[in-house]
Amino acid sequence: MSGILNEYEASKPALRRYLGRFFARSQDVDDMLQEVFVRAYAMEAQRPILMPRAYLFRVAKHVALNEIARRKNSATDSVEDFEQPDVIGSNTQPGLEQVVDGKQRLALFAKAVAALPSQCRKVLVMKKIEGLSQREIAARLGIAESTVEKHLAKALLLTRDFMARREPFDPGRASLREADNVRRLRAGDGE
Repeated sequence: MSGILNEYEASKPALRRYLGRFFARSQDVDDMLQEVFVRAYAMEAQRPILMPRAYLFRVAKHVALNEIARRKNSATDSVEDFEQPDVIGSNTQPGLEQVVDGKQRLALFAKAVAALPSQCRKVLVMKKIEGLSQREIAARLGIAESTVEKHLAKALLLTRDFMARREPFDPGRASLREADNVRRLRAGDGE
């Protein structure tokens, strides 16, 4: 008869207590006991185990650690997959301050677009609102694609400048590149 099998039967109560320190449910402990035996028995088939009791406890330790790690990872995965966007602590719902700020910025953007030269405004609306390609805009307005590109760039710069003049500079919102564009536009490269 197998040395691991004999030692497993003799050490089963001690192994159960050992695994019970990590897991409360007896079903979990029974499943892990079975896993311990299967792993140890499979190893004994490959080579002789000199100290079967010590080996069984070592396998039990690794089985318990693997199960704890698996549960930790699966708990993290299930939280990430949770589909309720209004969970407490969830960052998917904007706060009241963010909603108000967003509405104010949208109103400011609308004013900036209204202040654009006619052709720039048309190009910007067709591109950003209607989702047309530069080729389609050029065909509709009867101008070259390169002209559409220039009007779009000018519209974006003028819009950023308009907004930058009317709202305080927030380094969290604007990149250095955007700030540089605003400075360049104010220096006279724009309209």
